[in-house]
Amino acid sequence: MATSSSASFGSSSISSNNNNNKGKSKSKGKGGRRQDEVWIHFTQSEHDSQGHATATCNYCQVKYMRGEISILQGHIANHCMEAPISHVRKYQTVLEENQTKHNKKRKGPQGQIYLDEYHDIARSLPQGRVDWIDRALIKFFVCCGVPFRVVESPFFIDLLKELNSAYNLPSRDVLSNRLLESELGYVNSKVSKELDSTDKLTIGTSI
Repeated sequence: MATSSSASFGSSSISSNNNNNKGKSKSKGKGGRRQDEVWIHFTQSEHDSQGHATATCNYCQVKYMRGEISILQGHIANHCMEAPISHVRKYQTVLEENQTKHNKKRKGPQGQIYLDEYHDIARSLPQGRVDWIDRALIKFFVCCGVPFRVVESPFFIDLLKELNSAYNLPSRDVLSNRLLESELGYVNSKVSKELDSTDKLTIGTSI
């Protein structure tokens, strides 16, 4: 279920030679890379010195200074109140599937979890394990009401390094944007599916 958003968040983008807000999803950006189809819902404007484009939602006109794909998907799935419901559900499903893939990467044959995932080892962590820790981290910050700035506190960093020195914490910007949007999209998709499968609902309010 989409929720409103009044703020524009900084994020990274895929640069493009096409500024048309109705551009095709298969158009190529800088370096010949194909643009993600989410860009058909946004208008690109000026690029910064690093080639990152701003993105303005074609439905609600919310502007993102750097159009990172996961942030744009999260906007349609979680925040835009003007987007067609079919698009909202589509990107909620995309974010849910992405999170599900991350969960599967963490497990071996028949769901086996390896001991070295819990032991503090010198070598870098597999990406699946990093994704799992990232999800646990964003749940902790949101559900416990912890300010996102804490993730950059040297004391909090020391704590996480003591638990697993191979894990590198995300920045405050990544935590409050990409990771939050991905997890929110996953939750919204699960809620929408639960509501769709329910025949009778009772809505109550407390005064």
